[in-house]
Amino acid sequence: MTVAQLVGYWRAELPALDPRLSVSVEQGAAYERMRQRERCWPDPRAFIDLAWSEDERNVVVEHLRTGTLVNQYRGLSPCRFCGCHNGSAELSDGTFCWPEGLAHYLDAHAVRLPEEFVQHALSASLVQPHLPSPEFDHLGQRDRSWPGTELRGLLWTPEPPAEEYGPDVDLDPTWWLMQIGSREIR
Repeated sequence: MTVAQLVGYWRAELPALDPRLSVSVEQGAAYERMRQRERCWPDPRAFIDLAWSEDERNVVVEHLRTGTLVNQYRGLSPCRFCGCHNGSAELSDGTFCWPEGLAHYLDAHAVRLPEEFVQHALSASLVQPHLPSPEFDHLGQRDRSWPGTELRGLLWTPEPPAEEYGPDVDLDPTWWLMQIGSREIR
């Protein structure tokens, strides 16, 4: 089984639970657990780096866009800055796993991921041939026919699943939960 480090999951500002709503004790507890879990993710504003080299950023963006599809979800993720749709899947390179729309944050909002990930993506680009960029639709979802059979052998491939659903990839959030970015958010 592959264990991949999560990267690029962001804090979502969730509204406080309105005490006038009629919810069961179980529903209220589940909602509060969700709020607490969301607070653990880093704030994307702390990762903005307007001085980041465009050439280096472009290499990292391409690395993110060409990951292997490992999980597909039913809901769309909104960008925490502009609200645009940001896909509904997770991609991986076998070492890291990220949301399908993570490249959007780097490309559109000058977010710079931690140096460990940047160096990983840059070193991967040195050994991997340049791949054609996949297309993304208005929902931020990558063309599901990409990479096609001619490119499939050039990408990391997970082990066959132990069960009938999806690749056998275990996700570890530990490293990402410790990231704080390079700027202090007030």
